[in-house]
Amino acid sequence: MIALKFAMLRNSLPGLRAAGWVIGGVLVAVTWAAAVLVPDEGIRRSVLLLVLAGWLVGGMVGPVLMSGAGVLRAEYFALLPLPRRVVARGLLVSVFVSIAAGYVLLAQGSVVAHAARGGVVPALVGAVGAVLAGAGVIMLSRVVYGLLGAAMQSRLGIQIAGVQFGIMFAAMFTGWMVVSVTVESVAVLLRRGLAEGPVLTVLEALPSSWPLLAADRAAAGDLGGALLLLGALAALDAVLLAAALALLVPRPGRTARRRGRPRSPALVAGGGLLPATQTGAVIGKEIRQWRRDPWRALESSTALWTGIVIGTLLLLVDWARPGAAFAGVIVAFVLGLGGCNLYGQDGTAVWQNVVGEDATSVRSDVRGRQWAMLLVFAPRVLAVTVPFVVLSGAWWTVPLVAAAIPAVMGAATGAAVLTSAIGVSPGVDPRRRVGPNDANGNIGLHVWVVILATSVAVAPTVVALVWGAPRPAPVTSTLVVVVGVLNGLGAAWLLGRVAVAYLAGRLPDVFSRIRYGRLFTDGPDGAGADGGLLDWVARTTLRGEVRAREMKQEERDKRLARAAATRG
Repeated sequence: MIALKFAMLRNSLPGLRAAGWVIGGVLVAVTWAAAVLVPDEGIRRSVLLLVLAGWLVGGMVGPVLMSGAGVLRAEYFALLPLPRRVVARGLLVSVFVSIAAGYVLLAQGSVVAHAARGGVVPALVGAVGAVLAGAGVIMLSRVVYGLLGAAMQSRLGIQIAGVQFGIMFAAMFTGWMVVSVTVESVAVLLRRGLAEGPVLTVLEALPSSWPLLAADRAAAGDLGGALLLLGALAALDAVLLAAALALLVPRPGRTARRRGRPRSPALVAGGGLLPATQTGAVIGKEIRQWRRDPWRALESSTALWTGIVIGTLLLLVDWARPGAAFAGVIVAFVLGLGGCNLYGQDGTAVWQNVVGEDATSVRSDVRGRQWAMLLVFAPRVLAVTVPFVVLSGAWWTVPLVAAAIPAVMGAATGAAVLTSAIGVSPGVDPRRRVGPNDANGNIGLHVWVVILATSVAVAPTVVALVWGAPRPAPVTSTLVVVVGVLNGLGAAWLLGRVAVAYLAGRLPDVFSRIRYGRLFTDGPDGAGADGGLLDWVARTTLRGEVRAREMKQEERDKRLARAAATRG
């Protein structure tokens, strides 16, 4: 299993591996610098508490950022003639054999450098605590990864995964604010350390701090207290070990069965609320998919929690407090990011669109997807907007928010469906999806296209907001809201119209990209048609996927050549 894991890592993108090694090495160096170079014991203790807490959080967030990268999954071994517990133990051992695990253990070893200044006994206590804490972080990382896979089987789990993704996106959007506060705080921290208060209390309560506290107690002569902390850390490791083994046990795939009374045709068709047309059928199908498909549900949950986290962060900063009223606008913006690969998420089910294509089916499909996104995300936008407007107390922002929300939602739905059409990027086949990132393939370009398209599409509303903000008159506010509504409707219609024109006659190409990873039509680079901007985006996305496969093949060829040379 260890050899298989290293084989998977060798077949991942080498640039990403090198970047991860460099970043990990820098973080380890920073951790040891805090333990060695800070002369004052109290300040050094405060800095280490913060840094070790960061390693604990990194172990929890890491699986979200690197889902599936070089990780052996339990289902790979479900059909092997081996006891499931044996497979689980082997998988757990393979987790500890990695560069990342080595970095974690090295970082925890900084506790020994701190404790060694108090004598041999504190150093020994710190060493034992560092090993226990390092093992705990590694197992916690694998437990979180396993829980995220299990999360896709329950609504509560999807919400938990959505919180993690929401925190990640919030950090991306408001990272400048976090960095600014961090830079200002580092100088104060290195000069004064952490003051007594709730922050210090929370840090000391985290398991990442227990080795440090145990070493300090041993240095103070309280060996019993030190052993008690080590025992608690060992007990926590035992719990994590049991959880990891339970999650790593391979289970053969099972087909989920829906319970309850059969649904009537009227209820499935929308209960009479949706029009009895092609568009109405697509709306009903998409709404059910956004609700039932775990990966679609995760996208909507992520948008909700991104807005909540950003709004909360803005409330905590006095000068940025009025910005919290726009938290619902963030949810509307993330709508575009969550829906930027709808056709890729459908997988080979797109074949139904191909065989059922007629003069109006493409338009109905595009418009139905847009309406479904609005109906799914609008309640979430309102649920975030109303409380954060009240909590911020910035009532003057109400007309601005009322203008921004429809503009951003309309532009986001148009940008999402257009990007989905031109940049189909299939992930793991729907039947084999496990991790929270499995539903999407290479969507790095999609994100930037949606961000750019949405930003350009809402330009009229931005101009109206800049013009109307200094003029808070009722007539001006009404005009700004009208501009925002018209901007949203126009952007949704125009971008959707472009998507319809692009997809007309290209649905077989969409299916071939999903099913075969290539195109069979003629044109520049096999992209077909006119080779314009939209085809350039399609070709670029396809090239990225093809290049990734070629790099993996090159790595395999080099490895085989080295093996042949060694045998020769």
